[in-house]
Amino acid sequence: MAITQRNEKYLDIGDVCERFGIARSTLYVWMKDPSFPPSVMIRKRRYFSELALARWEAERGGEDPDLPDRLHGLKPISGVISDYQGFVDAMVKRRSTMGISSMELDARSGMQEGYASKLENYGRPQGRGMGPDVFPLWLGGLKVGVVLVEIPRRPRRKKDQADVPQV
Repeated sequence: MAITQRNEKYLDIGDVCERFGIARSTLYVWMKDPSFPPSVMIRKRRYFSELALARWEAERGGEDPDLPDRLHGLKPISGVISDYQGFVDAMVKRRSTMGISSMELDARSGMQEGYASKLENYGRPQGRGMGPDVFPLWLGGLKVGVVLVEIPRRPRRKKDQADVPQV
C-alpha cells in the first residue's frame, strides 16, 4: 500500500518487493547495505521514499539521475514527477519561486484571468484539469518544459492509485 506524505510518495515493503520482483528476505538483505535508501516508520509500518528508490536504482545501473547534462545542459527545477498532482505541485512551486501571482501568470501566459488558479486547484469544485490548448500556455508562462526520462521500474497499477491514504 503506497502512501503520500509531504508531496512525496512512499512505498511499503510489499510494494518495494513487487517493484523489484524480489522476496522480502532479499529486501532485508538490501536494507543492511548502507547505500540502500533508509526507511521511515509511519504508523508502526516501514516505508521507503519512491524517489530515493528510483535514485538508488539508477545509480546501481551506473547512471546518476541528478546530472544536469542528462537534460542537455538545462537546469532541472524539480525532482521526478510521476503523477498529475506532482506536476501541479511542481508548477505551483515554480510560480512561487518566480515570485509571481496566479493572476500575473495568467497575463504572462495568455490564459484567461483566473485560469491558473483553477489549474492549481484542479481537485476542488472550482478547479479544472488542463487540455491540449492550455498545457503549452501554462508551461510557457512559467518558462518550463517537460522532459521525459526512462525510470527503471514497472508502472504503478491503477487499482493501487485509487486506495492511496493521505497521512
